[in-house]
Amino acid sequence: MTGHKLQLFGFCSVLTAIILFCVLAGGYTSFWRSKNRIEASKSLLTDACQKRLDLLPELIEISRKSKTQTSGSKMDRTAQKAAKVLQLVSLQETPLENNLIKEFEISQSNLTFQIREVFAQLETSLDKNHSKQFSDLKEPFFAAQNNLFVTGNRYNDEAKYFNARKEAFWTSFIAKLFGFNKLYYIEISKDLFLPAKATFAKNSS
Repeated sequence: MTGHKLQLFGFCSVLTAIILFCVLAGGYTSFWRSKNRIEASKSLLTDACQKRLDLLPELIEISRKSKTQTSGSKMDRTAQKAAKVLQLVSLQETPLENNLIKEFEISQSNLTFQIREVFAQLETSLDKNHSKQFSDLKEPFFAAQNNLFVTGNRYNDEAKYFNARKEAFWTSFIAKLFGFNKLYYIEISKDLFLPAKATFAKNSS
């Protein structure tokens, strides 16, 4: 009888150990995948920012030819600043530092403001020679802006998910066990990247 009890106890112990191992391994893997998704979403966001930057030379050229109030050289300086900050964001692994996120937001916000400003000026000041060139350029700019909106939201969603999981009752234990509780992902401002329709609306400010 005692032998059967020992066998049962041994079986239960092994089963419990297997279950515990699976739970811990699954929890670790889940946090690791979540961390990787944040890094991937950051890469998508920085790629989207770069695509918008790549469109600027043509817009700056049109702006210079039409002599808009927002000079091409001013936008060029803003673009260079945004490109430098973007490179830092691209190179740094997540979580991003708070100061770097603020720099990123300011540089991208300034760039969006100037693009919107030039768009509004070109809508009313272009001659026939440049109006088609500008019209053709608007479509990729709108696509780039919509892509920024989507990728920005995706980054925030992934960051929010990770932060929430490490605070939840059961998963917080796994987070502390493997050191994930020390990571905190700061979300970017929700209104940093709006859809193109809202960004380039005539009453935008």
